[in-house]
Amino acid sequence: MLAEFLTRLAVALPLVCAAAVLSLVAVKRGWLRWPLLPGLLKRPTLPATTGDAALAVIAVKSLTPAARVAVVRFQGREHLIGVGGGALTLLASEALPEPARDGLPTARPSARQEFAA
Repeated sequence: MLAEFLTRLAVALPLVCAAAVLSLVAVKRGWLRWPLLPGLLKRPTLPATTGDAALAVIAVKSLTPAARVAVVRFQGREHLIGVGGGALTLLASEALPEPARDGLPTARPSARQEFAA
């Protein structure tokens, strides 16, 4: 009787532990949703600021669970920054168009016009 119990335990315990580990990995990677606690495993995101701030996060897009791309406005320029692996990388930078003297913004050439030139 004891031998039968130990045999069943030796077979069932690793199967239950493997199922638990696989379900946690699936929830962490987003393969399964955990509707009871939606914010428990959510990664922190960069906050977006509003108003006239010296530094403003315009948009953030997650590429992978460990990598994001952010558009940041700083000192009259917009910067495209790659965030991932504990590092920040400046991908692109562009000056903001200055408003015209009559109060209307100046027109920027379209992407087709820029690449055609």
